[in-house]
Amino acid sequence: MKNNKLKKYSIRFGVAFFIVLAFLTYFSSTIDNILLPQVKVTQISYGTIDGNQNSEDRYLIPISAVTSMGDTGSVFVTRTDENNKTTVSEASVNIENSDDLYYEVTSNDLYGGTEVVYSASKSISDGDRVYIAEE
Repeated sequence: MKNNKLKKYSIRFGVAFFIVLAFLTYFSSTIDNILLPQVKVTQISYGTIDGNQNSEDRYLIPISAVTSMGDTGSVFVTRTDENNKTTVSEASVNIENSDDLYYEVTSNDLYGGTEVVYSASKSISDGDRVYIAEE
């Protein structure tokens, strides 16, 4: 009697274990994305605030995307690899001009169409994996 009861509970435990294992395996990437910092990104645009052309490549970046320190600052640039994993890297910028919405910057690390982080759910640093939240 005791062996039958033990065998019955062992089988139930084994089935429940494999169901939980299958569930976690199926949703592993979703769980991974939930745990990553969620960021909002925008593409930088080529141009100047006052509309004058310059010999340097100048870009317009939202003020919320730049951590400024006087005439210099830094932004987090997103990069997506071949496995569709997104990481951020810190790029230094020189602030040339500003208005209420944008900084006009120059940098060797930026190019037109680059996506920069302007909002993050958690603190991020250079090399962190992130999840890009949809607007």
